[in-house]
Amino acid sequence: MFNKNKILGLTEKEIDIIIFLKNSKAPVTISKLQTEVWGHHSKLETHTVETHIYRLRKKINDTFENDEFIKSSKSGYFIK
Repeated sequence: MFNKNKILGLTEKEIDIIIFLKNSKAPVTISKLQTEVWGHHSKLETHTVETHIYRLRKKINDTFENDEFIKSSKSGYFIK
């Protein structure tokens, strides 16, 4: 990921999250991300999505000083 003179290295999963959110017309729920990005189809309680989103937001903010890239609402996550 790059912006002007700054480059941010991302993992494959981080890229998958960004692409999926970018291609979605509406906010994406945690369960939808678990199913579509991770391939999890169970109802197990996990914080994998939240942890990845938190770390991805931090990386983006640390590099680009943008804490508004991935937004969340009651409906789910989306890219602004």
